[in-house]
Amino acid sequence: MLITIRTDASAAIGTGHVMRCLTLAGVLRDRGASISFICREHEGHLCNHIESQGFIVHRLRKGADPVSPSPAFDPYHTPWLGVSWEEDAEETNRIISMLDKKPDWLIVDHYALDERWEKHLRPNVSRIFVIDDLADRVHDCDLLLDQNLVEGMETRYNDKVPSSCGKMLGPKYTLLQPIYAELHDRIPPREGPIRRILIFFGGVDKNNLTGIALSAVMELNHPDIKVDVIISEKSPFYNAIRDQATGRPGIILHSNLPSLAPLIAKADLAIGASGTTSWERLCLGLPAMVVTTAENQKAIAHGLEQQNLITWLGHADTITAKMICESVFELLTKEEIRDWSLRCSQMVDGLGAVRVCTALMISPDTVLHARRATLSDEKILLLWANDLLNRKNSFTLDEISPDRHHQWFYDKLRDVENVFLYIVESEDKVPIGQVRFERKCEIWEIHYSLATEFRNRGVGRSLLKAGLCTFRKEHEGVIILGRVKEENTPSCKVFESLNFSAKSDGGGVEYQHLL
Repeated sequence: MLITIRTDASAAIGTGHVMRCLTLAGVLRDRGASISFICREHEGHLCNHIESQGFIVHRLRKGADPVSPSPAFDPYHTPWLGVSWEEDAEETNRIISMLDKKPDWLIVDHYALDERWEKHLRPNVSRIFVIDDLADRVHDCDLLLDQNLVEGMETRYNDKVPSSCGKMLGPKYTLLQPIYAELHDRIPPREGPIRRILIFFGGVDKNNLTGIALSAVMELNHPDIKVDVIISEKSPFYNAIRDQATGRPGIILHSNLPSLAPLIAKADLAIGASGTTSWERLCLGLPAMVVTTAENQKAIAHGLEQQNLITWLGHADTITAKMICESVFELLTKEEIRDWSLRCSQMVDGLGAVRVCTALMISPDTVLHARRATLSDEKILLLWANDLLNRKNSFTLDEISPDRHHQWFYDKLRDVENVFLYIVESEDKVPIGQVRFERKCEIWEIHYSLATEFRNRGVGRSLLKAGLCTFRKEHEGVIILGRVKEENTPSCKVFESLNFSAKSDGGGVEYQHLL
């Protein structure tokens, strides 16, 4: 599989987009994909760093003049591109046209690009995958990822992507390095007292919040608390922060780390920004006091605070050392932070990159396995049931309320003789969809649904076949009956490919098979 990634880093953009794309690229490469990047050489670009990780980088020259957005047409972050979208699209197309073959996926992680750019690239790539956090513009893509936790998450892209687009929404898809999944179940919850504090405000800390936070911690006058400070040696504030720490044996400066995971694992409290690092902290159960440093971080910080996962101190332009000092001091008097730590670790398990990788690389040949549903599957089954396409294809169109689904789900689990509800998974335990068998007299009705991120990939047949094979082990020789709307062509083809016989049935098609 050939995959091309279009993303940038700069003093304005920061490093988070490139770093999460690098994480995904590493997992994809481990599974045999060939990856290349297309990046513009802005001030503060990370092209050299990407190349140091063993990836090819096709470089776009820095734009000659600043680009101002047209309020009527352009995304708010248009200046981050450095050139017009048309120029960027033409340059990207030229690079792609020189590759050995058409990319299977073009991955786009850039706030300045929207459907116009994507439509321009579409003829030269097989599929387009967009990584976004803002939901502030329309996309022409086959798959979209937004790993954030904000209000209205499940519906915020309904009018911003094609109806056929698969959506991966929420922290379960967070792109973290593999070490986070490895450590997730090994790191115990914090229990207090606070003995170690981690300060990190991202790869670009233009407000010197690092220095402000360090001053705050020093004002606590707690020499028994160790402080890890992460600051790039390229930062204009590096020397000042080094001078702050001089003569303080409990303050340790770190730069150019391959991963934050070891320091996050050691810390009892973090002080930092509400960017990508939020998910790394959550995964390892680290309570955090957060300062937002960009407008797009405010909704994320609000969502996290609403669920008692962080303490949001405010925006960068309102923060003082005194504010941080008072907040940390108040926390020092609370001996018990275990519940806070546990809430964090339960939100992110570190397997997001594996889930995204499976969505990108799945094919009709992917090996799938079916298992009986358990109590922990309730949330994902409700999500699948209320997907817009599933509701459209259902014979009952109304959205299903959580309370109604809860009762239905519990009833199905308790009816162990007449209901066999399977979750179908990849070999990596990534849920692909569900297959359900219900006894109606001497016949077993079959129902199935596929998660949105795996649609249009030719895996519907594999999903249904995995359920049938598992069910057959206990029920060979029974009659299976499925009913599909006539206009649901993909499902009709799936049943027909598995040798079900068909007959019309008043607005639907009835499929029958002897197992």
